[in-house]
Amino acid sequence: MRIGGRIGAATAAAVAFAFALVLPANAAGTNAAVSYTDIPLQETGQVIEAVDGDTLKFIEDGSSTVEKIRLLGVNTPEVTGFNNAHFDSNMCGGIDAWHQLQRLLPAGTRVQLRSASHDSSNRGRALRYVFAWDATTGQYDVDVQAAIARSGLAMWFALDAEAALSYPYRLMIDQAQSAGAGLWNPGYCGPVEQPDAHLSVVVSWDAPGIDNENLNGEFVVVRNTGASDVDLSGWLLRDSSLTSWFHFAPGTVLAPADYRIVHVGSGTPGVPDTHDLYINSPEPLFPNTSDSSFLGDGAYLLDRNTAVRFYDEYPCVSNCGDALTGRVVITKVNAKSRAKSPAARANQEFVVVKNVGSTPALLDGYYLRRTASTYPFMANTWLQPGESMTVRIGRGTPSEHLQYWGQPSTLLDDAHDCVSLLSNENVKISEVHWTKPSETGLHQ
Repeated sequence: MRIGGRIGAATAAAVAFAFALVLPANAAGTNAAVSYTDIPLQETGQVIEAVDGDTLKFIEDGSSTVEKIRLLGVNTPEVTGFNNAHFDSNMCGGIDAWHQLQRLLPAGTRVQLRSASHDSSNRGRALRYVFAWDATTGQYDVDVQAAIARSGLAMWFALDAEAALSYPYRLMIDQAQSAGAGLWNPGYCGPVEQPDAHLSVVVSWDAPGIDNENLNGEFVVVRNTGASDVDLSGWLLRDSSLTSWFHFAPGTVLAPADYRIVHVGSGTPGVPDTHDLYINSPEPLFPNTSDSSFLGDGAYLLDRNTAVRFYDEYPCVSNCGDALTGRVVITKVNAKSRAKSPAARANQEFVVVKNVGSTPALLDGYYLRRTASTYPFMANTWLQPGESMTVRIGRGTPSEHLQYWGQPSTLLDDAHDCVSLLSNENVKISEVHWTKPSETGLHQ
């Protein structure tokens, strides 16, 4: 694996980026402009040294204490010897990202640190947006995170409490991905392992019910979409954090069309289905999207050289179409129920989706939403042309054309409500509204 020596002058140069963006309504639920100066100023001082691609040592003015600062918004590959919880060697791109931060912030650089909370921290490091002094403008407006995001040497790193600039950084990383820059070029660190491998990665990030109580309701489906076997032995599946990573066991080979469902929680590999695997995380990994801030994550599949080979990120920020739009639609909703028990009434409510296209539709990662309640379709749910799937609101045993939302009682309002079908990138595929009850309770 070759590392180092790939940072060009354009990415090594300090980049001034004063934010005054308007977020699209479907990105953050708001159209308010976001400026870096709107984020509370926490500290001003100087850089002592960069210690990896997203961490530096810093001394605040008037203090003699050296503090570790973790950049917000971006996450660079790990390097040996510093906060490397998973690897004994440098990951692909880790040294390059470290060198980049050294060039952006040489020792003595004056910086301001901003964050929503002074107490925001990660493993002993204060979480901060870092803005360096620009002698040309006479301001602290050199956005260090933006330079790293644009270089292609970082994954997106979004936190609920510190999401002010999540959208612009995600957009920059998305542009680097489209250009195949840095980590997003499979050959960035040397010859590509198994170059004929073709895999899809789909993350189902919103578990039915409460995520903390249903860890295995969060999962990632890794599927062989090519014509050749793919040996996943030793490959790594991770999100953008260091919380819980998953290495595929020796002998894990996917034949064409074969797949694995990697659940976030605990379980026995191959149980209850031969496709089931488990990360054994003690907590949810994938944050849900939000109407108040731009939140999301990604699932990344790295080969044995720790090169990023395949990934899936949410929510969408550009070119937000979907292959199932116009092909899979909600055809019926029954919001009325008259049974005596809450459980029976719940199962009288249902939603029907139908494949009206001419080719099979795979619903991995797709889900139904009614306000805050969601139902992700079971992994490997296929709809052949003309086939329908009924999702009853209550609980029961699923079958080929029947699944259950899992609610203990009714969910849908008889007179005024809406049900949507969305992709895991939050792209709307189909939607049904109703404002008046009908005699049958069926809405089309």
